[in-house]
Amino acid sequence: MALTMVGVSLAGCAAPDTGPLSGTGTPSQSPTAACPRVDEMPDPQQCAAYDPDAAMRENERYREQRTISAQTRALLAAYVEPARTALESLQQPATVADVRKALESVGIDEREVQTDDVGIGIRFGAAANGGCLTGFVSQDGTATISTGGAILDGGCLAMSGH
Repeated sequence: MALTMVGVSLAGCAAPDTGPLSGTGTPSQSPTAACPRVDEMPDPQQCAAYDPDAAMRENERYREQRTISAQTRALLAAYVEPARTALESLQQPATVADVRKALESVGIDEREVQTDDVGIGIRFGAAANGGCLTGFVSQDGTATISTGGAILDGGCLAMSGH
């Protein structure tokens, strides 16, 4: 019985390979590179044509915010003025730790706050009540805050310089 099983197993190994890497299959005419489309010119045959403007727009979609409900927007709006007051009362120039503490002081969980010191102030994004507070605290102490949904990339704050 064991000898029969070995024979059956080996029979499967002896079948010729006709896959794309075997050298015995049919050669593929698939493109090997991507080329931008040029208006008024036919697409090249040796590469996959693409629209560079559409590709760039798609590449930037990670920054788009998800839609939030009116109820979520109202819950977030309740944070805006208290957060602005707390942020604008910070000693300037504020630090990342200062911004985090100010947002925590108005009821936002510190673990939900993302910050980025961009040299001229602190950007922040804070998840709360199913949405996000996002804004900026400039070195002169002025705070701007807006409400919205999380970005498509996840979280409330897009990567700096990305």
